[in-house]
Amino acid sequence: MTIEIRHLRSALAAAEHRSLRKAAAASGIRAALLSKDIRLLEDMIGCTLFIRTPAGVRPTSHGIDFLHVARQIVHDVDMLANSPGSGARQTARRLTIGYYTSVSTGNLRATLGEFQRRHPTIPWKFVGGSRASLLQKVETGQVDIAIVTAGGLEWQDALLRLWSERCVVALRADHKLAALPILEWSLLRHERFLISTQDPGPEIADIIRHYLSVDVRAPNLVTHDMETQFLKPFVAENGSVMIDYESATGDGLTNIVYRQVLNGRQPVELRFVACWQADNPNPSLVRFLQLLRERYPDIS
Repeated sequence: MTIEIRHLRSALAAAEHRSLRKAAAASGIRAALLSKDIRLLEDMIGCTLFIRTPAGVRPTSHGIDFLHVARQIVHDVDMLANSPGSGARQTARRLTIGYYTSVSTGNLRATLGEFQRRHPTIPWKFVGGSRASLLQKVETGQVDIAIVTAGGLEWQDALLRLWSERCVVALRADHKLAALPILEWSLLRHERFLISTQDPGPEIADIIRHYLSVDVRAPNLVTHDMETQFLKPFVAENGSVMIDYESATGDGLTNIVYRQVLNGRQPVELRFVACWQADNPNPSLVRFLQLLRERYPDIS
């Protein structure tokens, strides 16, 4: 089962109104359905988000951090859905972009903001999912272009190399390594890593194994079937650490700090690429590619 936006909206409504009945009324759904959404969400992430009493509900300590991330995700989705060009009067062909990374900060957010400024009449649609599912949708024409990480990528059609993002480690603010401004991989050898099974989690797991596998001893990886942004709040709870990329550091989570990780003096980076079908005739895609090539010229 996958976490859906409606699950997040139900949880946020409960947190706002401190009552399942009031939250359901404000959301225009039955209280039983809202309660079911929250139960499913708690089952999927493996923790209790709310303390339930006869007087109402209030977030747990886990819930406070989780809801902070959920609020940002819902905000981003609403912002993208309501971006200029999404109205019914628009005649420009819609551009569908596949992605599975943060759009809160970083290169992707900056690129999309510039595209909106230049082409305010082009409507957007964003599609999430795993790298494999997004590339399949590009092949079938459901997605015009997918922005994905490049590690281990097998793609035979059009491709443009984009930006790189440095790997960082997320730590509890009181972790013994948090006092250091920069970390070497060797300092993380005895840490327990939280890993998402969803992209780009498997690629990050490969990076950890590459730098920390010593002789026959493998690094301690604990995998969870949830998206990285939902998993990260647990770093502050159980003393584990997490490897992420730098644009994901703007989440504002409390009690978590980020430190760059180096291999010798060199940063370890995730490379992002754009994948599309060369024969895709969508004129909106042509304009988006013009911007990408301007910002990230292919010099290979």
